[in-house]
Amino acid sequence: MSTLVLITGTGRSGTSTMSGTFHHLGLHVPGPYLGANESNPKGFFESRWAVRFHKELASRAGINDFDSRPEAIDLARRAVTDDARSRLREFLEQRSEGHDQIVVKDPRSVWAQRLWREAAAETGLDIRYVSMLRHPAEVVGSRSTYYAGRKDEAARRSYETFSVARWINGSIVSERETRGEKRAFVAYEDLLADWRPVLVRLAVDLDLTYDVDVAGGEASPVDDFIDPGLRRHRVTWDDLGVPEPLPTLAEEVWGDLCTLQGAHGEDAAASADLDAQAETYRRLFTAAVDIAHDAVESERQLILAKAEDRSRPGEPSARVAPSPTSARAAGVAGARIDDRSVGEVGGRDLLKVVASRAKRKLRRGH
Repeated sequence: MSTLVLITGTGRSGTSTMSGTFHHLGLHVPGPYLGANESNPKGFFESRWAVRFHKELASRAGINDFDSRPEAIDLARRAVTDDARSRLREFLEQRSEGHDQIVVKDPRSVWAQRLWREAAAETGLDIRYVSMLRHPAEVVGSRSTYYAGRKDEAARRSYETFSVARWINGSIVSERETRGEKRAFVAYEDLLADWRPVLVRLAVDLDLTYDVDVAGGEASPVDDFIDPGLRRHRVTWDDLGVPEPLPTLAEEVWGDLCTLQGAHGEDAAASADLDAQAETYRRLFTAAVDIAHDAVESERQLILAKAEDRSRPGEPSARVAPSPTSARAAGVAGARIDDRSVGEVGGRDLLKVVASRAKRKLRRGH
């Protein structure tokens, strides 16, 4: 039976380096890939097809690629269609033909790990999971550098805060969805420091084979591919403006994941504690939504009023216009769904727009 390795883990945690390493060791990493850029100069080794597939799933589910909501995984599951299942099976059948080991990498697969497992079984593939680990402060620092754009201090603080929440939620979901399966957790720092022991261990834990003798020190293109300088963000919580209790909660999750890494992917106590942290996070998230009720409701009323006025062209409007902050958000070219104008989104995305604009209003008061 052929093997499918699904590389997952939160974005900016070394997934591209791991995928590229497998590629240089002879495993089949099907392309075409996303191209290299400033944020990833060595290349992503990430299937364009997989990225597009996961983005379509997220769009149908009404979730972000890296969503902080505890219910995001349930929304993603309900968004899976028969057509999506069929397309995934077809992709695996075509890309695995003639290959004993194939690798697919996309951090967005966190919402579809079960779907990949089912599709792999239906196409005669034995799936393994590799979850990349990088300290959440470094992940968020890296994301803030490359993806936050030119934001003022308050906006950057907001970006860092919800990015930590996304890291927590995604990490919890990924561990729970792969529990009991053949899996391994790999520390990005370890991979950069000395890749050979990491790959030897993966070969044993996941029954993988390489085209060179890694343990014996045989020369490999990986020697030139992996550059310790790729770890360009050495960030601590002191460098970020993230309020408690998020850093403490993230540290608890991080500690459990590191325990799983040391235990070859399985540690009952660590998994049980992650379940407890998931409940703590769910309560925190629910409380945050409840606290923001008035801000969200006020913005919702403004957006609904604007939508109503648009449905009656030619009539003068006596409604209050949305805040300047919201107007600026709507004008950002290529913006995320929560930055778009009301007329550009469907009903299921309305709450995202409302919440985003409410947060911007709150920041104006700082």
